[in-house]
Amino acid sequence: MTTKITCVYDEGSIPGTSLIGAKGTAMLIEKDGKRVLFNTGMRPRYLAHNLEWLSIEPDSIDLVVVSQSNPCDSGGLNGLLKNRSSSIDVHCPEGLYGKRTLLSRTGLSEENMGKTVFHDIGVWTEVLPGIHITPFFYDEKGYGETFLVVEDGMKVALISGRCSCMPDKVISDVQEHIGKKITVFIGPVFLEKKKKPVAKEYAEMLESIPELYINHCVGRDGIVNLRVHLGLEGVNDFYVGNVYQLK
Repeated sequence: MTTKITCVYDEGSIPGTSLIGAKGTAMLIEKDGKRVLFNTGMRPRYLAHNLEWLSIEPDSIDLVVVSQSNPCDSGGLNGLLKNRSSSIDVHCPEGLYGKRTLLSRTGLSEENMGKTVFHDIGVWTEVLPGIHITPFFYDEKGYGETFLVVEDGMKVALISGRCSCMPDKVISDVQEHIGKKITVFIGPVFLEKKKKPVAKEYAEMLESIPELYINHCVGRDGIVNLRVHLGLEGVNDFYVGNVYQLK
């Protein structure tokens, strides 16, 4: 069975559809009959809407992985949980979710807290066969995030939720741990507020990966700057509703 990766939350959405584009990212990975939601976007109602429009039943999702504490990628969890009838395992940074308050951007309702079984992330973890969570990688400000790695035969997808760190160490550590070359990068790169020389460094690090599918949740300028160095055909869009098959 071919592994399928679907964008369910991003700043951009497929034109001519009712899918909602908004700041944040979330992707659904389907492998060997299991479904993993990687990040949740920012707005619960937008995530719920996009899942419904894409005919993805919340109860069909087997587990959730949240790569970082940023509300852009962690704030939408209520949108999944409110429409579930059963509990679900959530792998996330320690202490990320608590009860809903006026000040909390990742707070869960009391009912939804009862639907979650939390697991701390931070070390290499194979959550399902061929689906791995990386350790934390840190940017120059000390902000940490994890990535998702999906294997299907000799194909390896590196899936990002933000990529504010330089990707060279991520790429080298993943390839060393998995023992295979990364064949596709899917997700954001945090280049919107970076200077153009930084985009050139990112491009040089990413050009070893044959296929790049970049989310728009970190802004168009970063993608444009990547395309300056890698060409229009070297950087593919990955809007809400877009699907990549790892085969």
